[in-house]
Amino acid sequence: MRRLLIAAALTLSACAHGGPRSKVVEAEGYAPVDARGLADARDRAVADARRRAVESVAGVTVESSSRVENAVTMEQKTSSSSRGYVEASSATEEDVRDGMVRVRVRAKVREGAAPWSTVALNIPDGPLAAGVARALREKKIETGGGRGSAELTGTARTSDLPTSLIAGTTAVRANASLTLQGEGSPLHASGAASGLDPDRDGAADKALEAAGYRAGLELAAAMAPRP
Repeated sequence: MRRLLIAAALTLSACAHGGPRSKVVEAEGYAPVDARGLADARDRAVADARRRAVESVAGVTVESSSRVENAVTMEQKTSSSSRGYVEASSATEEDVRDGMVRVRVRAKVREGAAPWSTVALNIPDGPLAAGVARALREKKIETGGGRGSAELTGTARTSDLPTSLIAGTTAVRANASLTLQGEGSPLHASGAASGLDPDRDGAADKALEAAGYRAGLELAAAMAPRP
């Protein structure tokens, strides 16, 4: 009987420590303010902070490759990745100094592969959906998932900018928010971008597509690639 109890205790201990774990951490991200504006710089700083949060929990894997022709190195590539993703995050501090945005986030990071590799895109046809789909396709994430797939929804808003960098055009700013809901906690991502066009609707469409694309890239970064 005692042997059975010991075996059961060891089994429970293995189950408790063998799976992916979540950890709440804080990290800072930075981005310069450029012609894209302050809001865009803040979005990039948040994305940088989220990436740093994942790396602090899951570590970083660096891969390097070279292309050699006739004993001469023609090309070298280095990439890094982390086996983790942000389940939720919120900004706790932010400021702008010397043209640089600093954002500190508190993030709940889970180690291991995200539980989704195919999503059901549930965003109405239009520039926002097109931008999101383009970003996910580039990251090899399928968007035609059916029943049982994680559902990806999104919203966006636009606002006219007071001035345009190019005479004769209208400038529009778009902010996009995405939510991916599957098993467990949802993933959230956001993106912002501006669009220029002689026509206001054309500028809005460009801004929405670009904002959706950026939000899609941020979401894809939180999802592990196919093994």
